[in-house]
Amino acid sequence: MKSAPDRQQGVVYTASRLVAEAGATFSPGAVAVADGSVLLAGTAADVLRAAPAGFHRMEFPGAAIVPGLVNAHVHLQIPRFTDDAGMALPIPNSFVDWILRVIAWRLGAPPASLAGNFRSAAAEALSFGTTTVGEIAGPDLSPYDGCPLRARVFAEGIGFAPHVASEVLALVGAAIDRLEKISAGNPLVQAGVSPHTLYTVGERLLRSLAELAAAKGLPACLHLAESTPETAFLSDGGGEIASRLYPAVGKDVSWFRGLGRTIPAYLAEAGLLREGVLLAHAVHLARPEIDALRAGGARFVLCPRSNAAHGNGAPDVTHFVDAKIPFALGTDSLGSVADLSPWEEMRGARSLYKGKKKDAVLCRELFRACTEHGAAALGLPGGILAPGEPADFSIVDDPGGDGDRFFRDLVEKTDRANVRLTVVAGRTAHAAA
Repeated sequence: MKSAPDRQQGVVYTASRLVAEAGATFSPGAVAVADGSVLLAGTAADVLRAAPAGFHRMEFPGAAIVPGLVNAHVHLQIPRFTDDAGMALPIPNSFVDWILRVIAWRLGAPPASLAGNFRSAAAEALSFGTTTVGEIAGPDLSPYDGCPLRARVFAEGIGFAPHVASEVLALVGAAIDRLEKISAGNPLVQAGVSPHTLYTVGERLLRSLAELAAAKGLPACLHLAESTPETAFLSDGGGEIASRLYPAVGKDVSWFRGLGRTIPAYLAEAGLLREGVLLAHAVHLARPEIDALRAGGARFVLCPRSNAAHGNGAPDVTHFVDAKIPFALGTDSLGSVADLSPWEEMRGARSLYKGKKKDAVLCRELFRACTEHGAAALGLPGGILAPGEPADFSIVDDPGGDGDRFFRDLVEKTDRANVRLTVVAGRTAHAAA
């Protein structure tokens, strides 16, 4: 199969099926692409009839054109952790031990390895049909210059003690300035702000980062309610985070006695609970807390496989689905999961659902979580294939079936081996061998 020609020429992709969005499919279907955007999308006959003369044609019988997947929470610079023989290290039983592993990696990683980690992970993401990511910025910002994925890159701030807030704020501001310069040369990349977590970002820094995000009109991403040690620390200042994590890094947090209010109230007072805030993990939240956060403008990204790997519990997929709360899905890093497959993440979320919705209907909703809801959560275009939207899509083996049954089979059967082509902004970013 030949790669697509330069996007300026214009291309019509035809296939046995087009999934324009989770609620609209066409068989056979086609999409016409020009200048990095979708020009036409619909039935193959209609698109071929309306496409300008001279557009190149690429045909994919037995395949479905689907919107590019959105991995809404990932750390692409964190590698798979291996021993000296290259064998994958097991996930530690203690979540605090895993955090200490990441800290040790970050302090000891050869600077030159970070760009390689990113390139390898980005290629892996593309091979699964992912076109868009919510990336927590790694230590090295230079790889984002050549980022082949559409990305919201969240500049991360960490600092719990009040006296470090101004210094960390300046570092985050400088990172955002750098990302905005990168965006000028690579418009696939857009900046965001990430206060890391409520147990690593103190109230003063949290307020400052919330103000920075609001002033620049940028979305913010916060790791929230991921583990029981986090819950214990935020409750009264105790638990493993106080007794093991901070002593291990030489920090004294004995002065902290807990938030003293609910998480929704705390985020609201800090100015972070607003439209554009993305809360990652959301495992240890009661349903009223989820509802209050959503009412305040929050969006959510769930990472079922990472949570399971760490023994942190599971997000309340049933409530999110049954209460019709929009959510996205993310893999987290290769330090937590075996691969960067959103398809596996959909299947992981599927296994957690305990409500009455039919499985085939649920699978359509999970596909929506990895497409249009993911793009919306990141404040990025895409997630659907319609005129004027980015030409971000993948072409996968058509599993057959009609209606909801198609989405059930798509979620159940699709993975890397089924992805034939991944296109980002009208250019081929991955093609199966």
